[in-house]
Amino acid sequence: MRNTTKVAAVLATAATTTALLAATAGSASASAAAAAPWWSDPATCTNPLTAVQRTVDNRVVQVRYGNCGGAQYGWGRILDYTGPEFIRFEVDLNGDRIADDFSTYTAGSRNYTQAYPTSTDPNRAFRACYVADPNGTCTANNATAWW
Repeated sequence: MRNTTKVAAVLATAATTTALLAATAGSASASAAAAAPWWSDPATCTNPLTAVQRTVDNRVVQVRYGNCGGAQYGWGRILDYTGPEFIRFEVDLNGDRIADDFSTYTAGSRNYTQAYPTSTDPNRAFRACYVADPNGTCTANNATAWW
């Protein structure tokens, strides 16, 4: 599983993470290949809608989708959070409904994840969940349904 977790607890952490990613990428082409196909900031996407949502421990967890740069993408979002908690967005690419990739962010710093391209392929699915630990995973108890 490729880890695309970005936890931005404070500005300094975000800056350090960005510097480390840039330093390890090595070249522009390696950087672009490593970043694809994630869309870093779905706040720039247009016509956002909620596909599925669920209330978990008084927090609303959502899978959202919208148009990002001319293509449809999906992402996770959390509402009604109470502090530095985490929203995790999982992507299934092969239809087994086990995460093949994911993005995690700290609510409070940013209450949504990176976005991943949607597809008409029924093997691709998304779900979002509230986790108390940045290394936590989605389960039937803390996540939306797969969409």
